[in-house]
Amino acid sequence: MAYSATKPANGTSLVSADMRENFRALKEDDIVEGVAALGITNGMLAASAVSQAKLKTSQGSVGAAGTALANYTLPGGEYGFYPQVKGDGGYAGGEWNFQAQIVSVHSMPSYTTNIYLHVPGDSQSPYAYARQRYVTSSGEVFWIFILRAKIDYTETIGDATVERKKGDILSMYQAPDHPCFGNGGKPLLVSHPFGSYDPETQEIIVINPTHEEVENMKKEGERGEDEPDKDLLEVITENYDIDGVSKPAWPSIPVTVGLPKDYEDKAMGDKVIPIKKVIPQPKGILVKKLRRK
Repeated sequence: MAYSATKPANGTSLVSADMRENFRALKEDDIVEGVAALGITNGMLAASAVSQAKLKTSQGSVGAAGTALANYTLPGGEYGFYPQVKGDGGYAGGEWNFQAQIVSVHSMPSYTTNIYLHVPGDSQSPYAYARQRYVTSSGEVFWIFILRAKIDYTETIGDATVERKKGDILSMYQAPDHPCFGNGGKPLLVSHPFGSYDPETQEIIVINPTHEEVENMKKEGERGEDEPDKDLLEVITENYDIDGVSKPAWPSIPVTVGLPKDYEDKAMGDKVIPIKKVIPQPKGILVKKLRRK
């Protein structure tokens, strides 16, 4: 008999006898030998599976504890899934205050995966975070970006005036990929994740912890079954300070910034070589380490 995709006819799953009969028919019709004749071996199929397995998912997050009103570039960009958010603006002024939306900006000339987080200045114990899981095969360097006040100044958040003191942390980003990954792949255009950055009053600090340091910090955020785990940014805020005297070097190795434009045109199993670039250090960005409080 010939191969039948309908066996068994009652629509239930194939039983062992039907599977053996179908396999015999495949051999008889030279389908199995035909695949071998093309030079496709079990080893090649296994190698293809390994290649597919190299695509993994990573997770990054943005936000900060404290009054927030800012645009953030989400980790992973176009390779990311829909972001998750958490925050608490308390209950002030007769309404709930934590807000998250796609964007709030005058213009955005290039495609960017953005999120806008808003916790007004009259909030109680405010915090706002957004995290995104995304597909990647990279992770050569871990990136933590911290935006902080470099002078004392005031700003208006909602209907409230908020005083910023020199050294106050305003916003944060953490991910195993640079912000330009999936967001155009051009580090000169997306050099940091803070869409609301004001170089006159604020400064950006970059921290590149080792894989071991990141894993240890993640473990610090693990909680029991009756409460949510803490985000890595929460762990950093609560347990670590910026080591102001440290002077680590800026990362000098090429890191993955995206996939080639023609990767979707390639046949299944073809090798896709990610685009890697050395990220130039932007003017004014400081490089530091973390130290435990």
